[in-house]
Amino acid sequence: MEQFRPVTREAKAAAAKIAKRCVRGVQTYGMISPGDRIILALSGGKDSMSLAYALSTMQKSLGYDFYVKAVHIQPDFDGCTKDRRMDAIVQDWGIEVETLQVPIKGRLKPGRSLNCYWCSTQRRTELLRYAAENDFSKIALGHHMDDILETLLMNMAYKGEISTMLPMVKYDKYPQYVIRPLCLVKEHEIVAFAREMGLSSVASTCPYGQTSNRLEARRAIDLLAAKGDYVKENLFAAMSNVNTRYMPEQE
Repeated sequence: MEQFRPVTREAKAAAAKIAKRCVRGVQTYGMISPGDRIILALSGGKDSMSLAYALSTMQKSLGYDFYVKAVHIQPDFDGCTKDRRMDAIVQDWGIEVETLQVPIKGRLKPGRSLNCYWCSTQRRTELLRYAAENDFSKIALGHHMDDILETLLMNMAYKGEISTMLPMVKYDKYPQYVIRPLCLVKEHEIVAFAREMGLSSVASTCPYGQTSNRLEARRAIDLLAAKGDYVKENLFAAMSNVNTRYMPEQE
């Protein structure tokens, strides 16, 4: 099997950047505690593969042990089939992988069509069920800073509220937490990491994963961030720095 480890100077630099930002995100938001049992939602895309590598190297930086198991939800439709090399790569990084066959399309009611929201809901339900049955307290998802900012802009534009995906959040109806260790990592950094590690040929892309609203939000953010990465960092920081004196109050 090919060795998907940082060998070149460029790969080492890309890997170090991802790992450093992940550790900072985990420490900033208190995502991982000693002894935690964590499910990594392994889609097979570049984001979850990058997260798998970061989690596999993080224990030394954090200074304590925790357990991670990757769980891949294999649906009953074409386009999201994982590359056969994925399991071996993640296992070579020291993370056990399990695949669950789930009839996501088969669960649709008559007349309903498959979409990203339905698919993600079904995947999340299966992960929660697996976590409850196997004593896992946290589920790690591969959402990065760009995903969080896009969701913020979409909710403002189409829902009329300031909200987004949180770095760490507890489910209302379940004891598990969702964590997003890539929350301080920008997408172009993940793209560079995947390219330098040779993961681009392995990572899959979901055919239902890009809605028109999300693509529009991405273009708007990229336009603002053309001046530099600091724009995305400022947008992210603004969510925790709300100056209510200059925000209108609703009567």
